[in-house]
Amino acid sequence: MLLNRPRAVEVMERHDLVGLIAREHVNIYYLTDYWDTQADGRWPYLVYGVLPRDQDMPAGLVLPTVKLERLSVWPTWVPNIIAFSDYSGRERRDDDSPNPDQGEPPAIAWPGWPVREGATLTPLEQEWAARAAAHADRLAATPAWGLKRALVDAGMTRGRIGSDDPRVIGWLQDMGLPGIEAVDATNIFREIRMVKSATEIETLGQAARVNEAAGMAAAHAAVAGATWPEIETVYHVEMSLRGGRNGHIISGLGGLPHGKVVPGEPFLIDALGEYRNYFGDFGRTVIVGEPSAELSRRADAMWAGFERACEIIRPGLKRSTLIAEVIAAVQKAGFKDFFYVSPHSLGLEHTDHPIPMGPTLHGEWNDYALAADMVINVDMPFFEWGWGTMHLEDTVVVTADGFRPLTSTSPALIVNPS
Repeated sequence: MLLNRPRAVEVMERHDLVGLIAREHVNIYYLTDYWDTQADGRWPYLVYGVLPRDQDMPAGLVLPTVKLERLSVWPTWVPNIIAFSDYSGRERRDDDSPNPDQGEPPAIAWPGWPVREGATLTPLEQEWAARAAAHADRLAATPAWGLKRALVDAGMTRGRIGSDDPRVIGWLQDMGLPGIEAVDATNIFREIRMVKSATEIETLGQAARVNEAAGMAAAHAAVAGATWPEIETVYHVEMSLRGGRNGHIISGLGGLPHGKVVPGEPFLIDALGEYRNYFGDFGRTVIVGEPSAELSRRADAMWAGFERACEIIRPGLKRSTLIAEVIAAVQKAGFKDFFYVSPHSLGLEHTDHPIPMGPTLHGEWNDYALAADMVINVDMPFFEWGWGTMHLEDTVVVTADGFRPLTSTSPALIVNPS
């Protein structure tokens, strides 16, 4: 189970929510362990996850009939699976709605895909056929009607419900649940996800290793004259070979200043890739040829800043304190121009903590305190046009008395032969 349920219950209680509805695919995955194909195709309003605050009530997963077999690939812990008709080649049911008291329309029949006469089904095919048959007599008509049924089953028919898409709550009110109130839970989901479960930390460790290895391979492919697309290709191939999924690798938001790698000019790599939908994030400075004394001094100073972060990371440390201490340590070590650190939570999203929305400005809400089982990146980029760029970024998990690195904490400077 990815979900940190005690954390979810605690945060729901704090916000006075009777439960959560997930429409965004990362939150559906977080609540249910199920990753849908449309998460990559970005097809919204097809799958939903439901989590009641009351742990005695069933969590729910709503998905199309034709996706039932996908549960063999991404199994869910959720007990209440509600499938809805999603195939136009069948006739609409002639009998009454399975839930006439809820006003639910009849669903299109779906007994499963055809089975060839006399064929011997594999164990997996038998599982698919059995699953389709088990749901055939209780299909919902549409995703929204399936979602309403999941809420009724979970006892979430009155009170405040958080959703990452509050429009969904309005539909449910119109469908016969006037007693529910919509709460925008975009940042509530992020607040819950900040503190990871043991399964998440294990997955993030794998993501960190896969992404770092691919990033290092790309960095070592940066020879004199190499273009950024050539370096990117190495990263993407290495991610795929390691079972990861390509995110991005950048040397700066505008690319390499000369359009290619130039000996003697430092540039950063910032690699962000996914493994089982969780992010790895890793950064270093690369130089082709002998580094200058100034570059070596700056790299050592940035490492001193990271070491200072490691000395003070523990539960209760405020983000603002971490930033100030790292900058002070880097500057004290001789890199006077260094001024920017961006510690961020990492997980299902690159920034896995609450973000500013609407008129909200960065402020106290963004100055969160670290907690045990948070996974954070100490993110230390530096840009100086006309000279070069630098980066140092590693991932750590906060423990009860400090931290544990998830990346290898390799040297800050990668030196390639000219």
